[in-house]
Amino acid sequence: MKNHCCILLLVSFICLRMNGQYYFSGNNNEEPELLWELGSSIGAMNCLTDLGGAKGIGKKFIKDINWSKTQFCGGLFVSATWHSLIAVRMEGIYGQVTASDDVLKNVRDIARERYLRNLHFKSTIAEIALTTEFHPLFLNTAEDAQAPLFSPYLTAGFGLFHYNPQTMFNNNWVDLRPLHTEGQGFREYPDRPVYKLISWCIPMGAGIKYDKAGMVNYRFEIVYRISGTDYLDDVSTNYINPELFTHYLPAQQAALAIQLTDRSGAVDPGNAKKEGNKRGNPNDKDAYFTFSIKISLTLNRGKQK
Repeated sequence: MKNHCCILLLVSFICLRMNGQYYFSGNNNEEPELLWELGSSIGAMNCLTDLGGAKGIGKKFIKDINWSKTQFCGGLFVSATWHSLIAVRMEGIYGQVTASDDVLKNVRDIARERYLRNLHFKSTIAEIALTTEFHPLFLNTAEDAQAPLFSPYLTAGFGLFHYNPQTMFNNNWVDLRPLHTEGQGFREYPDRPVYKLISWCIPMGAGIKYDKAGMVNYRFEIVYRISGTDYLDDVSTNYINPELFTHYLPAQQAALAIQLTDRSGAVDPGNAKKEGNKRGNPNDKDAYFTFSIKISLTLNRGKQK
């Protein structure tokens, strides 16, 4: 009778193991085929826009970053990971970006013109994105293999973000979009519609995940975002005739727009910009990026008996 009971217990244990849908184990934890995580992130955010930059002609990507303008950001996310190989993640991030031409104060080359433009901005960023992670080290993981503690990965996806460029004037932050600083929406500039404060973005990046097969794991991640707007900083193309502001805006608002569209007089008196002078570069969209540390809690890991 005792032998029959032992055999029955052994068969039951084998059946449970077969029906549990686990594919590898590590540190006394078994991995389900679909692993759910809930987590948060903390990090830094910066941007690449028409303002600021480095000496010389404006450059793309990280060569023109002003690291001193880096700001704080944070977020929350939920993810589902299949076989630790591919993850789908929904994430919300909140932060701030800023840029200023005054970083070029001591530059004497062609970038001096950007300093004399004398513009600056800040904007909060509220983003929600759906992204994927690809962990190549798990491509050939055997059923009984020990999971690697560190897993580098690539990530990409699609998101939407809200922004609202502002500038400091008389010790107050002023919203720039209502001022139509480049004639957006004016009849004289039909190719310049009023820009929306919600735009799309394409996050692309890489990271590394540290996971001991416990309840908590960690990631370090760098994500660069191509955006669908060139008005993150309210600067994109050429100066307009300032008299047009009085035709389209109330008197007080028009006076403010005239002062904030061209601020070069504060550092270069007597050299006001003329209609058609270059204010920004419409050929390149604005971008922003984050460096973040993520901590997540696994929701459905089961320990081995």
